[in-house]
Amino acid sequence: MTELEDRVSGSSALASADPISEVRDSDGSRKVLPASSWARCEQGHAGRHPWLRVTALAIVAAVLAVEGYAIAPHLAAARHALSHPRWGWLAIALWCELGSMVYFARVQRRMLAAGGVTLALRRAVAVTFAANAMSVTLPAGPVISTGYTFRRMRGWGASAPVVTWGMLTSGVLSTLALTVIGAFGASLAGGADNFVVVAIEILGVAAAGIGLRRLARRPDLLLRIGTWAVRRANAVLRRPPLAGQERVGELLDELLLIRPRTRDWAIGLLFAGLNWLLDLLCLIAACRAVGADGPTLAVAMVAYASGMAASSLPLLPGGIGLVDGALLISLTHGGLQLSEATAGVLVYRLISLILVAAVGWAFWLLLNQRDRRHRREFLSEMATSAGS
Repeated sequence: MTELEDRVSGSSALASADPISEVRDSDGSRKVLPASSWARCEQGHAGRHPWLRVTALAIVAAVLAVEGYAIAPHLAAARHALSHPRWGWLAIALWCELGSMVYFARVQRRMLAAGGVTLALRRAVAVTFAANAMSVTLPAGPVISTGYTFRRMRGWGASAPVVTWGMLTSGVLSTLALTVIGAFGASLAGGADNFVVVAIEILGVAAAGIGLRRLARRPDLLLRIGTWAVRRANAVLRRPPLAGQERVGELLDELLLIRPRTRDWAIGLLFAGLNWLLDLLCLIAACRAVGADGPTLAVAMVAYASGMAASSLPLLPGGIGLVDGALLISLTHGGLQLSEATAGVLVYRLISLILVAAVGWAFWLLLNQRDRRHRREFLSEMATSAGS
């Protein structure tokens, strides 16, 4: 029975009573509070600054309106380009995007292997596609997809510290790889004078990576950082100051047992770079598929880095409007006509956002069907053993 089914089946028993929630006090004792208390607390936090959400949504709506007005005269030319695509380049774009997702799955799989957990590649690919679909299509998608990935990995036998380790290090490696790509693209676009700046940026990235590795070997410093973070979170959430402190120490003790090799970091960074590069090639192939002669590699790298930076702003699912606008501005500034850039970005987003999300939801359904089948088989075996 799924978590949703558990809640539905238990709703009738709680229909006439105030639902309860259980928390732990600072001394470890359990305390039961009515759910209405939690609801009032959540309403207080959510309603403290409602104007921030309204202002953010108004800004997003204004940006989308300006973008639509600016590209409206060029949509006819873009429609013509879309009606006569270059099928070879379109196939290349599709292949690159699917390969990009596979390599991101391999990043997480490699870092989990560094923690001693072997995960089948097909499982890693399936959960990566499914989590990505949640991330780009649902409100608060990144949070939901992170929880989904965590539960899936735990269900396949990985401990909580190893899953946490795998997800955190995968994110760090992806950020490092994207930073290098953006810096290299800026150097190509700006000429030889920018190489010194780019070298400094790359050295800074390398220093950050070395610093994180050294930090992982300082349990005392990690414990102080973790304790400070938990105390700040407790203050914001109005919890006892010592709540969760013991669990932080236990988690750090288990995390410090993970000893990745230099080879694990190198291969993980390679896979992270291939994840971004294949996605970048998808953008270039999408522009070529609609008849554009560009963009050049330098322009494409700068445009891609700006688009991915815009996607980190969690205003709308999938970065709709922000990513497209950043790509259009960068591509047209790099020499593409607005009609070509519009058509190319539309093809790229149709593949990287819509198609990949559809594939991800298909994997989500497949994984859920397998869960239900395994659950039925387990219950059938239990019933058979009980009858005998």
